[in-house]
Amino acid sequence: MSFDFAKTLSLVKGGLMDHQATWSSYLGENRDWKYTATVLTGPLIVASVVLGVILSRMIGGFSYLGYHSNFFAAIFYGLLMSCVGFVISVFVFNYLAGIFKGTSNFSRAFAAISLAAIPSWIGSVLGSLVPWAGSLIMLAGAIISLVFMYKIMPLALAVPGDKRVVHFIVSLVAIVVLNMIVGAIMGAGSMNNSRQFGSLSERPATSGTVSGSGVLGEIERQSRLMETAEEAIYDPPNDGELSESQVVAYTKVLKKTRAIHEEYTQNMQELSAEMEAKQKAGENPSVSDLKKMYSGFGGVMSANNAEMEVVTTGGGNWAEHQWIKQQLRTAKIQQGEGTAAIEHNYKLYKKYQEDIEG
Repeated sequence: MSFDFAKTLSLVKGGLMDHQATWSSYLGENRDWKYTATVLTGPLIVASVVLGVILSRMIGGFSYLGYHSNFFAAIFYGLLMSCVGFVISVFVFNYLAGIFKGTSNFSRAFAAISLAAIPSWIGSVLGSLVPWAGSLIMLAGAIISLVFMYKIMPLALAVPGDKRVVHFIVSLVAIVVLNMIVGAIMGAGSMNNSRQFGSLSERPATSGTVSGSGVLGEIERQSRLMETAEEAIYDPPNDGELSESQVVAYTKVLKKTRAIHEEYTQNMQELSAEMEAKQKAGENPSVSDLKKMYSGFGGVMSANNAEMEVVTTGGGNWAEHQWIKQQLRTAKIQQGEGTAAIEHNYKLYKKYQEDIEG
């Protein structure tokens, strides 16, 4: 499989000037991911990284790779992190498409992300040319690519309209978190030094979407909560029996957690309905819509850790809470048969079953 410059130029030009027709045409070809990597993904990643480093150092423009003092180190880490981030993005969007009632297809996901990322890659090169506005140009490219991603994924992986927003937000959350983990493991720098499309939501604070009170702020807050919760210690009674006060406290936590989940679900349903209405009207997502989606990133993490947050912020003991949960689960599974503790705990479970099961 050889590189076809004419095909690459055609896809880049079409992806910028006539993206809908280009998407439909290329996705209709059902190309293998290796072909897409050869004619589009690979060339654009290499061009954006290498040209970005060269131009930023020659002209003094903006570059996310400038934190590497060594020229070759900047290119090496730029290529490495761009490739890793891109692959993570493909795997996440593809896998979650199946979860959200779409169709998982790695090659089509690979093609979709490659086509959507064209403005971001081009913007990274152009941004390196302009010393005073490079970050804004890159941000513009990133926003356009996010809009393109939102629009192309249902075409590539048949994500249903009512699952479109949730699939998009949850996928980006997973990508952000995975890139953080990979970046920490590889020692490739902070999140703001990432260039790959998989980290588009990690652009500088100039975007107004990622700041101490935004996505990163929520990640930091959830990290502190988990750290506090994991430090909790509880020495359970030797007889393994729950007290009624423990079960009552447990049910109160569950009620508060369900309220958080219901509020988040309602917000997501409203956002999904709003975006679906725009889609039917032929309107594109606006910057305001993207900001709402960004706020959804934190919502996903907050809802996921809601039970832990209720316990921790309420002065409870997460270790004790987990022990109570496990004792009740064991009692339920065993239907009260077994040890005296299981029999005792099952009676409490049956007494508060409605509150426990919700």
